[in-house]
Amino acid sequence: MSELTIVGVDEAGFCFGVRRALQLANEATEKHPEVACLGPLIHNRQVVEDLEERGMRVVDAIEDVPPGSAALVRAHGAGPAVYEAASERGVDLIDATCPFVRRVQQAAARFAEDDYQVLVLGEREHPEAQAIVAHAGGRAVIVEDAGELGGIKTTERVAVVCQTTQRLDKLQELVDALLPQIAELRVANTICDATSKRQKASLSVARRVDLMIVIGGYHSANTNRLAQICRATGTRTEHIETADELRGEWLEGVATAGITAGASTPPEAVAAVRRRLLELAGERG
Repeated sequence: MSELTIVGVDEAGFCFGVRRALQLANEATEKHPEVACLGPLIHNRQVVEDLEERGMRVVDAIEDVPPGSAALVRAHGAGPAVYEAASERGVDLIDATCPFVRRVQQAAARFAEDDYQVLVLGEREHPEAQAIVAHAGGRAVIVEDAGELGGIKTTERVAVVCQTTQRLDKLQELVDALLPQIAELRVANTICDATSKRQKASLSVARRVDLMIVIGGYHSANTNRLAQICRATGTRTEHIETADELRGEWLEGVATAGITAGASTPPEAVAAVRRRLLELAGERG
């Protein structure tokens, strides 16, 4: 039997915002026979399926929620129009927006009110970034990286906010690119502290193991970013959702394996991966 040393990342798995959203979702399913969620609560298929079994159905828009019933705003947040529509339709709106996401929304709104051109460093198709733009009254532009600035006509007064799961180096690159061409630049570093800690801790572990396993939803922005960071070290990195996806051949020549997880990954999923890794290690010659 060949021994395998597993190094876990302490700063991994559920973050405060996700735990809070899940608590509100669980309370909602206990209080209401059926409750709608405006998009998947978090980017974790297993958690969403479990909630569906308990009466929480995922809808695309507030208009899909029957008047007088209940709906939940997910951790990624929603635009002001959603709150207005819910009020008009008599929908009991349960707000599970992450407090750190709300901070970004408020910063974007303040900058827009002060007549700054607002740039949101984030992913164009991500619901969190889209909600931030909505809170800026639509007077904000999402940029995915500094390279996109060439296609944007900037004004003399620009303000930058970040999707909470962005990397600090990407924010620095954007600021460096803006400074030579902007008379007045305001920057709100709204990257979540939990995200930064998770990224730094995962990077540290990835640098000293033979294999890195990143656990989390394939559509999870912060999990995908963890995988990118770990791969950048040169260490073989595998992104999986569940322990069933682990392959014995990944452990060939591997003495140490690291485990990290995205903010939407339940602790039981991390524990299952650890157990399966040890089983696979025990099966090798």
